[in-house]
Amino acid sequence: MVGLGSYHTHSRYDDGHGELEEYVRAAMGKGLRALGFSGHAPMPVESDWLMSAENLPRYLAEARRLKAAYAGRLDVLVGLEVDYLPGLSAPRERRVALELDYVLGSVHYLRAPEGGPGWTVDGKPEELDEGVRSDFGGDLQAAVRAYYERLAAMVRDSPPDIVGHFDLVKKNNRRERLFPESAAWYLAAARIALDALERSSCILEVNTGGLLRGTTDAVYPAPRILAECRERRIRVVVNADAHRPEHVDGAYPDALAALRDAGYRSTAVLTASGWREQELDATD
Repeated sequence: MVGLGSYHTHSRYDDGHGELEEYVRAAMGKGLRALGFSGHAPMPVESDWLMSAENLPRYLAEARRLKAAYAGRLDVLVGLEVDYLPGLSAPRERRVALELDYVLGSVHYLRAPEGGPGWTVDGKPEELDEGVRSDFGGDLQAAVRAYYERLAAMVRDSPPDIVGHFDLVKKNNRRERLFPESAAWYLAAARIALDALERSSCILEVNTGGLLRGTTDAVYPAPRILAECRERRIRVVVNADAHRPEHVDGAYPDALAALRDAGYRSTAVLTASGWREQELDATD
């Protein structure tokens, strides 16, 4: 998509596939304006999808080498996707400490307020079901509210440049197996995070990863939430959450259609010289 970038990518360094330079070549071949690397930052938890602490310096060194090598041909940006897990991981702190070009902040892990085992809201359905049962006494509404409260806390306390997959908690709710996403209680929970976003300088991503991998029927955030983002004048950026080089602009037409339907006329693009707005009509 002419004039757009792709800032949510995962390579062999974490849970994706392919070399970093393969992503660069794919981005250039598809006419993208910029490419951002955003491997999952290491955290002191057991995981098969986070980058290892040993791989972090190798990842950063290679990403910075490619940034210099392709300067003038493609804006390559060095970042990380950093989970917000109080006491263990915070996006803004990682951005500063590692001198990153940008950081994408996400909430995957959820724990009950009093503690307990950590689990991911986008894991297998049975992981979500067991987490709600064990940490929230089976109260799904309480768990969903806790997710959005944590997202709001991230935006307030350690604001990233980009907020990742805003309503990730819906991943295991395909065909509304757990709850109707038009329910008043659900929208009220989402607005906790929207209120924080509206008061921040964070940019919200329109993420096509669920569509690419067949786990959702719509982009993140869902159309109803995206329309409210437009009403609140929350800036957005399009990302593929690519785990393979060929998906670096995956389902972008769907994202642009969702933006237009929500009333957006432009999307943010991050370049070597900073953020700018790209008119949607100029992207096709």
